[in-house]
Amino acid sequence: MALYLVVHNPKDETGDDVRAPSRLAELARSSIDHGTPPRWLKTWSPDLHDDRIFSLWEADDAASIKIALTRFGFLDDMEADPLRVRAWGPDDVLAAESG
Repeated sequence: MALYLVVHNPKDETGDDVRAPSRLAELARSSIDHGTPPRWLKTWSPDLHDDRIFSLWEADDAASIKIALTRFGFLDDMEADPLRVRAWGPDDVLAAESG
């Protein structure tokens, strides 16, 4: 399983599309069940002057995240760009330096 940082950007839409309500509670329940990938882990909203939203997922691939976003209507008014990431920090640098 890999980590994905998803950048959600507002769509350039001018129409008044009608969307079904998000099923956010269902997505949360599905994500808590560790045996059901992809798992939504966390979401960040930057300051008021930035329309982007960032979410962190655990998934087998980017396509499964996009399917989940559509299935649950999560941020479906935005374009989603999943990027596979690897978390590392000071401890990892020092471990590599000494090892």
